[in-house]
Amino acid sequence: MSITILCTGEPEKRAEGKFSSSEFDAVMRMELESNILPYTGRKYNPEGKTVWIGEGRLAKDTAEQLLLPCTPIVEPLLNEIPLRSFSDTETLYPLETWKRKARAQQKHGDTRQAESLTDVVSRANRFIDKAQRTESLVITYPLFLEELLKQLRSRGFVVQRTGLMKIQPLERFLISRREEHCGGCQHNCFLSNPGCGIGRDKAMRLKQKGDSL
Repeated sequence: MSITILCTGEPEKRAEGKFSSSEFDAVMRMELESNILPYTGRKYNPEGKTVWIGEGRLAKDTAEQLLLPCTPIVEPLLNEIPLRSFSDTETLYPLETWKRKARAQQKHGDTRQAESLTDVVSRANRFIDKAQRTESLVITYPLFLEELLKQLRSRGFVVQRTGLMKIQPLERFLISRREEHCGGCQHNCFLSNPGCGIGRDKAMRLKQKGDSL
């Protein structure tokens, strides 16, 4: 079993400046229904894999631009975490301020947000239950992806990624089932030929550390 996860691309329609609460809500809807910025890189071949994508034009266009022709399954479990303005006000705030405060409400279960953190965790685990026995390619949104990765790690999956720190548009994640700890890392096998997921995790961290120097 393996799962490749791609983060949706950056929306072509990006609002800048400061916004009232109603304007912020409109911006959130606009971004989900936007195309992504034009992509000219390598396309992914989904042959032999079940392709799952979240709802919304952003996920659909990411699939159309990044994947060779296929028929993806549109899966609501992969939708972005919906964020609503944290209060009704004409006061203008930057976009990131709105997102940060709305996300804090969502994590604390504030009923102003459509989905609590508990709801998101449940959604992530329901998708893992669906996909874990298949060879899959998944396209989903950055906020939901962050929680999906947490749940995958907590359930014993190995997560390898192409970037560091904050999830980036179009970033790729490789998910595999953690093997039993072989114990070979006691002999430094993780420096050359890792024999289990624990060794490979450490090898990846060492490589990333070396690349950043």
